[in-house]
Amino acid sequence: MEIDAFSMEFYGCTGDLNDPEMLSQVLHAAAHKVGATVLTEAKAAFQPHGVTVVLVLAESHIILATWPEHNYAMLDLLLCNDAMEPEVAAATVAEVLKPTETRQQRIAHYIGPKAPPTRA
Repeated sequence: MEIDAFSMEFYGCTGDLNDPEMLSQVLHAAAHKVGATVLTEAKAAFQPHGVTVVLVLAESHIILATWPEHNYAMLDLLLCNDAMEPEVAAATVAEVLKPTETRQQRIAHYIGPKAPPTRA
């Protein structure tokens, strides 16, 4: 079985990167948009600035970490349901963070008792 971890970096953000409650609401909206089930949440606000919000999902997790002093945020999603599109969740977050630039990547993870064959 293969699942993809999806990561998106947000650069030049003009949205609020220092409000844990608002960022939590954004992640809940993103999870809802892809049909994910939120089981629990953890959030932390750091001094003098920065926030991390973690949603534990029935389908795995969504994590957002921010560095307001750099107008930067990083989103990690792992959705163990092929019907769920992480890009849809990431777009929901991007609408609020308002980045000038983004970068994304996918990393394939193989679930099973043995490592997959090496690709040529």
